[in-house]
Amino acid sequence: MDTLLEYRTQKTEYRMEQKNDNQLVIEKPQKIYLDTNHLIYISKVRKGEKPDGQSENDYKRLDEYIKSCCGLIFNPAQTMDWIGGGATMQSINEIAAVIDSASLKYTMPTEVFGACTQEVLDQCKEQNPGIQTPDLPLIPQNISDNCTFRSSLAILANQVPGYTKAKLPQGGFPEKIPVSTAAEWVERIFKKEQKTGCFQRRRDSFMKRFNYDIEHKDEYFKNPKPHRLDFIKEELKVNEILEHFNPGVNVDNIIEKIDIEKCHALNLLIQCHEIRLQEGKPFRKENDVNDYIFIPIVPHADFMLIEITFKNTIIEADNSLKTKVFSKVSNFLKVLGI
Repeated sequence: MDTLLEYRTQKTEYRMEQKNDNQLVIEKPQKIYLDTNHLIYISKVRKGEKPDGQSENDYKRLDEYIKSCCGLIFNPAQTMDWIGGGATMQSINEIAAVIDSASLKYTMPTEVFGACTQEVLDQCKEQNPGIQTPDLPLIPQNISDNCTFRSSLAILANQVPGYTKAKLPQGGFPEKIPVSTAAEWVERIFKKEQKTGCFQRRRDSFMKRFNYDIEHKDEYFKNPKPHRLDFIKEELKVNEILEHFNPGVNVDNIIEKIDIEKCHALNLLIQCHEIRLQEGKPFRKENDVNDYIFIPIVPHADFMLIEITFKNTIIEADNSLKTKVFSKVSNFLKVLGI
């Protein structure tokens, strides 16, 4: 049997496989993302329950893969899905336990669309190297080892006046957070949300904007560019960030030159939104918004297992993603080669 060794640092992760012919092959483990339903199915299988409509054996194989070979992406915003509905602390901890069992874990920015914001800021700096931007963390961050997680939300809230409506504590929000388990993350986020309502405000703002666009879709599609740039300014607050770090600079001129197609997470988010506009489907439930919150993960994952309706929307937005985004666990296992 092949011998598997893993070497990790905060920036790189390698898998070294000793083949039978003594040839040493060095690979990077696949980064995968599972939506909440699939995490729940794995937790059910662990308790001896059957998953809805899919193979129990397939989920057992996926569970073993998570524990041994892959890098699992944990999205802090995803925990709001876990907390809603009729969830109990026991059911939440069962989902978190799946994340915590991964051999290698990553996390995304705690800000809802933080990855989109970072893409836009990176492009602004690429266009004009003299532009100053905040020092934000790499995406995604490795949280497998004993290290410190850097919070992009805290960095922006502390450094950019008015970035968040939450009241800053004395000394600001902690920008470096000791790595903890997913279970501890959920508890921390739940308590913070009860105090500040930050996530709920961002979700409400996103829902309001998208429903407004749906009500005015004819106007939107006559000239989409101003609406797309407004999203960058009003939801990502890139103008406020740039103005703070670059006093006196013509921010509108910088944002006007942004090539959204080169901002992969933002472009996919906008494309999925415009598909929904064409369908004329308003957001009626918070879960509708939650679906969109994981879109910025897509460019950073090697493979994703999500619900079928949204998988179809993503592939319609970008057909090249059909090789990495799946809804059937059997197809997901096949592409992983397990």
